Amino acid sequence: MNYPYQKQFQEFLRNQKKLAPLTVHTYDSTLTNFFNYLLANRPAFARDPRLANLTESDVRAYFNTLRTQQGITMGTYNKILSQLNRYFRYLFTHQLITTYPTLTLHGQAVDPGQRISTKWLAKLDAILQDNHVHYYTRLTLLLVKHGFTVGEFLQPGFYRVFDQVMITDPIEREFLRRYRDFIAPRQALQNSGDLFLKQRYQPDAPQLTNAGLHKYLRADQDYLGFHLAPKYLHQGYILTQLAAHRDLSDGELMDRLKLDPASLLYYQHLLLKLN
Repeated sequence: MNYPYQKQFQEFLRNQKKLAPLTVHTYDSTLTNFFNYLLANRPAFARDPRLANLTESDVRAYFNTLRTQQGITMGTYNKILSQLNRYFRYLFTHQLITTYPTLTLHGQAVDPGQRISTKWLAKLDAILQDNHVHYYTRLTLLLVKHGFTVGEFLQPGFYRVFDQVMITDPIEREFLRRYRDFIAPRQALQNSGDLFLKQRYQPDAPQLTNAGLHKYLRADQDYLGFHLAPKYLHQGYILTQLAAHRDLSDGELMDRLKLDPASLLYYQHLLLKLN
């Protein structure tokens, strides 16, 4: 099934928002599922399936069904709502609709009790290709995946360290190529080769601060659906490494993960608890 104004919206995502094909495909899937639901479950819309007959109640009913029948997570809820919002915002700003059916719907806070996530590591390829996510957020995830902490990669001159890392994954290599295009104007402005830089010229302190990075991370957190504080990301990385390398000795793990004995024991106990 084609959803209303599908071709125009696809062109908008590709040409104006510069989203990757995989990301455009996720929008198509979300919108196709949404309109299929309306045709099957909302009689008033099914009888006359025009956008003018689509209401906020229809959207709320859809999310209620996703929660009760499919048990979607808060992260999935936020991602679907974000995609529907962009679609209806596009229609509204292009005067294709006169009402905005998601205007009063808001994202849900990610459960603070589930701050440590490891699932993002398996989704990293898709995230790196998702231009909805800021470059700073995507680079943070990539650096954490390679074992770096926020205290390391925000240090002046870290780029020299990262230049020595062998990146073999083609998706990661392509992202880094595009990242260099993104950061080049800021590097020229700040006269710095660092990877995280402020937007405004600050010759004495051009590097982005920890607080400055968190502003970018918070802006992407609801969309991605997991906690983006670097310390929790790093903990997720450590737990994944422990699970993947159970054959290594404690000494080898401490060397590999840069942990002291007390920290290694803490994460080993945490892994047992989560499993």
